[in-house]
Amino acid sequence: MELQNKTVIVTGASSGIGLEIVKMLATIGAKVALAARSMDKLEKVATALAVDGATAIIVPTDVTREADCQALVQATQDAFGRIDVLVNNAGFAPPASIQETTEDIWDTTLDVCLKGVYLMTRAALPVMLDQAEGGTVVNISSVAGKHGFENRSAYCAAKWGVHGFTEALRAELDGRNIHFHLICPAAVATPWWDTINNSQPDEVMARMVQPEEVAEAVRWTLTQPDRLQIDEVVIKARRSPWDVS
Repeated sequence: MELQNKTVIVTGASSGIGLEIVKMLATIGAKVALAARSMDKLEKVATALAVDGATAIIVPTDVTREADCQALVQATQDAFGRIDVLVNNAGFAPPASIQETTEDIWDTTLDVCLKGVYLMTRAALPVMLDQAEGGTVVNISSVAGKHGFENRSAYCAAKWGVHGFTEALRAELDGRNIHFHLICPAAVATPWWDTINNSQPDEVMARMVQPEEVAEAVRWTLTQPDRLQIDEVVIKARRSPWDVS
């Protein structure tokens, strides 16, 4: 796909992986709809993008609310007339043992990481299906959707669900010109580590997957010829970032 002048929605767009995806796609000429819960953060991103001449709108969105997801899709249509790509990136991943995983932690993790993907995809698909060119859904998953990790039971359950959901829709919409991709990074050097009070040393962060590298994987996936089916891209450091041997 040629991304210049294509319309892309990115959730979780105000920081980390989502921010880098927005910056990369905007740089190559995509029209971007940025979604996140914080209007203040979105406005700062939009201001920076405007300096570089990017075409973008911001839409405060809670992906766990159906009305918000529908409003984001409508705002994107109103601004750009179409939706070519949806990048489901919003996430929530507090580490907790099973005994520490309260019902609230469980529900919030699955609501953001799995229900949000469902709600956004369900909202955007009618627009894509009505377009002759169809559309593409990129789900930012994780290696936690392929392997179990201690103190991550809720997050792993959500990401395994994202994988199942993606594969099911790929089968359900086969032949309808709708493409589905999974991007599965391991530990990524984002502000998330600070939000869980688990700041990592600079040298460890430097050895992690960088958010711009995940963004590059998204760009690469989207720009491959339509005759190719890119089901899943796994990105990880060759050695554990915590391995100092």
